[in-house]
Amino acid sequence: MKIACIHATTTAVAPIENAFREAAADVELLHLMDTGLLALMEEKGELTPDIIRRFSLLLNLAAESRVDCIQLTCSAFNNVTAVLQPLYSAKIFRSDEAMLDEALSYERIGLVSTVRETPIALLSYLNEKKPDVQVESLVEPGLIYLLFQGKKEEHDERVRKMVHQLDGKVDVIVLSQYSMEHLAEQLQPSVPLLTAPKASVRRCMAYLQQLSK
Repeated sequence: MKIACIHATTTAVAPIENAFREAAADVELLHLMDTGLLALMEEKGELTPDIIRRFSLLLNLAAESRVDCIQLTCSAFNNVTAVLQPLYSAKIFRSDEAMLDEALSYERIGLVSTVRETPIALLSYLNEKKPDVQVESLVEPGLIYLLFQGKKEEHDERVRKMVHQLDGKVDVIVLSQYSMEHLAEQLQPSVPLLTAPKASVRRCMAYLQQLSK
């Protein structure tokens, strides 16, 4: 099986790669990336036609490589799947859908995000699935860039503070970016803490196994 992973940041590569290697070491992964997309998204503040066309270039490369499915890894671009899925035969998975479906089993959901546009994409999915869902969202716009600058400790400490701020106010806490995956084992809130990479891999592999029957 061949799976394409579509990235907008370098920080998402290791988390999804590790998750696939743990669950299905024999899967062939194709990594496709445009690191300029996130800055463009932050500049425009929404999915513009130009951003969608640019994103589609990565999907075209995946389709031309005859992959079995496509896994996105950047939450800010999740809503592009609704626009572009009809153009491709390969299934396109949002970066967070498996994690959010799990979160929806709780009454009150806390979102921790480090990119301004991420809560918009996550909230639209949650509200579509469960219109009366209660969501408490904390976001520090641009915090993810500390990782690009080598300021991992500062990034991690500020994420910890957001998690601590939500703890006790919600029933589950969601770490919205793949770049926060490494914090999952360090944080010990009083409520469940969800991250996307492993949940995404489980959803992806279940789909492919069903497809092969």
